[in-house]
Amino acid sequence: MFSCFSSFSSTFVSNLFPKGGDVICVGIAVDGFCLKVRLRYDFKTGLSRTVDMQKTSKMGKADFYSAEMPIFSTTEKIRYYFIIDDEKGDSYYYSKSGLSRVVPSVKNRFEIIPDLDAPSWVGLSTCYQIFPDRFFNGDPSNDVKAGEYFFNGAYVSTPSFLDAPKGYEEARCVDFYNGDLKGVKDKIDYISDLGFDAIYLNPVNCSLTVHRFDSTDFFHVDKKLGGDEAYLELLNAAHEKKIRIIQDISINHTGSGHPWFKKAKEDPSSQEAGFYYKNSDGTFRYWADVETLPQLNFNSEKLRSLLYKDAESAMKKYLKAPYFLDAWRLDVAPELGRTESDQLCQEVWREVRKELKKEREGLYLVGEDWDDSADYMQGDMWDATMNYFGSGRIIRSWLGEKDRFLCGAWGHSPEKTRPFTSKEFISAAYEALCSVPDQSVYFQMNLIDSHDTPRLHNNKEVMDDDIYLGGILALYLLPGMPSVYYGDEIGLDGTMGSVEGSRYPMQWDKKKWNMKYYNWYKELGKIRKMPSFGYSAFSMKIINDECFLIIRYLEKETLVAIINRGPGCSFTFDDPFTSINDVSLLLGSIDIADKNVITTKSKQSALLLIR
Repeated sequence: MFSCFSSFSSTFVSNLFPKGGDVICVGIAVDGFCLKVRLRYDFKTGLSRTVDMQKTSKMGKADFYSAEMPIFSTTEKIRYYFIIDDEKGDSYYYSKSGLSRVVPSVKNRFEIIPDLDAPSWVGLSTCYQIFPDRFFNGDPSNDVKAGEYFFNGAYVSTPSFLDAPKGYEEARCVDFYNGDLKGVKDKIDYISDLGFDAIYLNPVNCSLTVHRFDSTDFFHVDKKLGGDEAYLELLNAAHEKKIRIIQDISINHTGSGHPWFKKAKEDPSSQEAGFYYKNSDGTFRYWADVETLPQLNFNSEKLRSLLYKDAESAMKKYLKAPYFLDAWRLDVAPELGRTESDQLCQEVWREVRKELKKEREGLYLVGEDWDDSADYMQGDMWDATMNYFGSGRIIRSWLGEKDRFLCGAWGHSPEKTRPFTSKEFISAAYEALCSVPDQSVYFQMNLIDSHDTPRLHNNKEVMDDDIYLGGILALYLLPGMPSVYYGDEIGLDGTMGSVEGSRYPMQWDKKKWNMKYYNWYKELGKIRKMPSFGYSAFSMKIINDECFLIIRYLEKETLVAIINRGPGCSFTFDDPFTSINDVSLLLGSIDIADKNVITTKSKQSALLLIR
């Protein structure tokens, strides 16, 4: 019997982002004797076409077969799978779900979206998320002053970077640490040295709170962060370092202090009154019933024009000179334009994509969604999502956290539960990968922590440093772009129970850093920059219930991550698609004998380079 391997990757597909009229080459590796290998793909007649594949090279011990496939359409998805005949002439089918005697269903076939406006830089990048107020104060001249104004039930307070954040009931989201954009610019070298080449910035528009999801002006940067000038200086400094900026924005709602909302309350007949939803009793509708966040009503064409349609609209403004912003992160994206009677969400996101993509080549649109986002990632709305579903929730479950949607307090107080087994981890990861279009897999923003989640390393109920480092290794090896929340790389303090506990000020005293974490992240940053890594083929294999492998097949070498949560074990690495001439330990601690006999150490994960 034979074994097979293919994937939608640079390892097996000559052009991952073809245009209509192109002809691409598709491959599959087959280990063992077979009579025939064929490629079956969608054709312009509306039916499928089957062509014989030719043996062209080797991949490890396996034979590599390839065939050409025409991209006949600019608008229709093109799907394909492989047919392999064994020595008896019996036919087997290979698709995203693996090798089977059953013809694969459409959802399990490999697929291509022709003429996709793809932000191809994302799959090659590693991202660092910054909550600006809590990162670094680079310019005290723009500091907000204690008591400067009263909002949301409290006067502004200005704690020190040495102080832990107070709870919401006391701080009321107006506890400014006075981190600013000059502070981010001052730390560009720190960010770059860790291997990050993208920065995800939480909102910077004018607002009255520290989180700035309550915009009071979409067209300008908050002066408390340094204003438009400081933002431009940051973008220029980042771009000089070849670091792209992903900017957070919420167009689902404004702040209650926005002039539009003030006008809407004052004059029910005004144009601005049509910018906001109202309940049946005439009161305004608020996102999640938070009375500082009135929900915007996209039945208003004027609102759409102001936010993303007009040439000088809020979202287009920053894509043009002099800013040249690289990406938008879209807050609470599946909730936009939805009420009991309106379902405008997908309509609006299709318009946003159409309008913005023509302004900036390579623009990245990433939506916030905690669930499977496949419906939004078909090439006509978002490029990707913050991939809690396919990374964070899985890695946290590997460490023994109960899924956040099974816990109270918006998931900020996760309970302890039985950790995922290797089989469960791999099943969950493949389920997420196979759900979205193949090209979009590489655009996913993979993450463990964010401004909306308690930091996993602060959860004393489940934390084990060594197992946690294995989770970070998995994050960096999964297809897509890993996103690291500021401070995770040094083991920043925090608490469970609320978002305030995940927004501690950055610690800049190196004596208080967890250097084991820091060095681990820094080494992984180097791995992500290896030639051909970003779009390379990917697979996972079970060793036992508490140990599994993540394998990335680079052009001339193979990376093998051993993710281990259990006691030490020995196994033989025998992958027919990898040539094993030399094995090097890049990260972690294991014993290697006879090139491919591996013995793990208790709870220790590791990364191998095989040539």
